[in-house]
Amino acid sequence: MNKIKYVSLIILATCTMCSRIPNAPDYSQSSYWFSCNDNSKDVDIFYVYPTVITTPYNENNHSWLADISIDSIKTMANENQDFNKRLYSDYNFFAPYYRQIILDAYKQNAWKIRRSKHVAAYDVENAFQYYMEHFNGGRPFILVGHSQGSEMLVELLKSGMTDSQFQQMVAAYCIGHQITEKELRQNPNRLIPAKDSADVGCVVIFNSVTDLSGVSPLFAATAVGINPISWTTDTTFVSKEKHIGLAKYNDSRDSILIIPNVTGGSLQHNMMVCSDLPSDFTYNEEYKDMFPLGNLHFADSWLYGGDVKYNMSVRVKHFLQQ
Repeated sequence: MNKIKYVSLIILATCTMCSRIPNAPDYSQSSYWFSCNDNSKDVDIFYVYPTVITTPYNENNHSWLADISIDSIKTMANENQDFNKRLYSDYNFFAPYYRQIILDAYKQNAWKIRRSKHVAAYDVENAFQYYMEHFNGGRPFILVGHSQGSEMLVELLKSGMTDSQFQQMVAAYCIGHQITEKELRQNPNRLIPAKDSADVGCVVIFNSVTDLSGVSPLFAATAVGINPISWTTDTTFVSKEKHIGLAKYNDSRDSILIIPNVTGGSLQHNMMVCSDLPSDFTYNEEYKDMFPLGNLHFADSWLYGGDVKYNMSVRVKHFLQQ
């Protein structure tokens, strides 16, 4: 596709100026997929995992990017991927490995981050196109991501898929990321914010905090948000009795457990404010500059696991009826 060629030129042009760039994955090889063999169900999930590589730059072969030809690097992604494959077991699950930006990179200047993002986006687009050509078989699909994974999916939506491919998309759950007003203006036909529980062809975004002082600077500019309990965009408080449940790995049964009625909340400035949770619910002092006290970014992908799973079924039903 044109974007792939364009990004390739960017990578080549900047290669001598940036840190080491690992070799590009070959998505015709199953070793570059966590999961790519499901086809027994009527709807697919294409899932892009969040930032899981916490290896410091100096210990990562002096690269801001993950080298997914190394098994130990892929292993870091497997726990997250395995959890989501179990949670969303109602769907065929497709999940590529990609040269994601390591967590250390987000402490660097914006210029370095942008260059690295081109590489990650290049991989996700290549993986998606390979999936569509060789695995999808014409089925409807749901895009799902969290954090960096969601960012890569937003880029994919902007210019990484054809119109006919877009028509197969039930929805894109880009959890824990932002879409700005500028992006909405520039991509009105692809970045369509979800407004209720049954919209299709839309982008579903939410970011959670215990209060607005916990908003991450990474997502403070978002112009998109939805309450993941009520699936509305108004400011009405929704009690925790409406919360279907957080998703937790159940070690004793090797399965996913849904724990209901953990939190409620209201949408404020496109942020889901869960004032009944403690401010240190997922706080990590090491990452306080990106995720201050009161930020729930590390929980967003599982805090509403039961709600998201149910909402997917609603959107799929509506999509198939259309």
